[in-house]
Amino acid sequence: MALCVKVEKSKAEKTRKALAATGMLDAGFAPLREGKYVFFPLKQGAKTRLKLIEKALLKRAEFGKPLGKELSGKLTESEAAELVASFDIVGDIAVMEIPEALEKKEKLIADAVLKNHHNIRVVAKKTGATSGEFRIRPVGVIAGENRTLTVYREGGCEFELDLNKTYFSPRLGTERGRIADAVRIGENVLVPFAGVGPFAIRIAKKDPSANVVGIELNPDAADYFRENIARNRCENVTVICGDVKKLLPGEYVGWADRVAMPLPKDASEFLANAIPCLKSGGILHYYSFGDSENPYELAEKQITDAATRLGRQARAVFRRIVRPYSKDTVQVVIDAKII
Repeated sequence: MALCVKVEKSKAEKTRKALAATGMLDAGFAPLREGKYVFFPLKQGAKTRLKLIEKALLKRAEFGKPLGKELSGKLTESEAAELVASFDIVGDIAVMEIPEALEKKEKLIADAVLKNHHNIRVVAKKTGATSGEFRIRPVGVIAGENRTLTVYREGGCEFELDLNKTYFSPRLGTERGRIADAVRIGENVLVPFAGVGPFAIRIAKKDPSANVVGIELNPDAADYFRENIARNRCENVTVICGDVKKLLPGEYVGWADRVAMPLPKDASEFLANAIPCLKSGGILHYYSFGDSENPYELAEKQITDAATRLGRQARAVFRRIVRPYSKDTVQVVIDAKII
């Protein structure tokens, strides 16, 4: 049993940061989500005016061994060399890469993940490449509950989604938080390729004075986007289901203080639609892929060339490697001021 602070989910992230900042949060236990509440463990002797309650929490050590160690002796040497031990966690679903050489051992691998991660209820494997009009990468359940629907939590927000109906990447969480923090009071923010709403909703939740519009082509993703707006009690977000190339710039010419384009593949094809939506001095958050040795050159050239063709000027004010994508390729973000 651990002595805990009980808070509503809407206040959880703020409370966690406050407890961590004051040194009261006990990192030896994992917080517990239960219904509408989150329980944070406190160190012995911590003093607070918040309501306290005792709960049975998992010790961090109980999350178990690394996958490679758990499978030690259960895979041959050649099989162990093929194992992809890292995986994404979306809500309570682990999404894994299972190499062809390990397909006969996939249930063994998935069971090891469930054993060592008590927050995971489903283990799924990628069954194909990202493809199709809606850029979905299909997955198949190999252990745990038979579903691909989950609720993903990030930055005090919740996002319901189905991995086989929508595109979603947990790896952009830092970027979503960064942009939400950058938005100023009263800004108009446009989010093409909005998906189930993670960029748009995090921005809207952080600053209720912002006016956020998200555009999404996939009807299923747009439906989840609407549900997630209600789930997160945001009243300053508008969802438009449609094609960016047909909708933009349209009525949004010169409307936006900021445009976030979370579409790394083929994003350059949409710059002619997005840039005219920006006011003079507005900021474009542009995601793309680049060579690992010279990551920003291509993306900056794409922005500059597109702006020039539209009679505008672009100046990069921030650049960052978001994540490695392959041996020679990285995903990058360029923030550019458009004049």
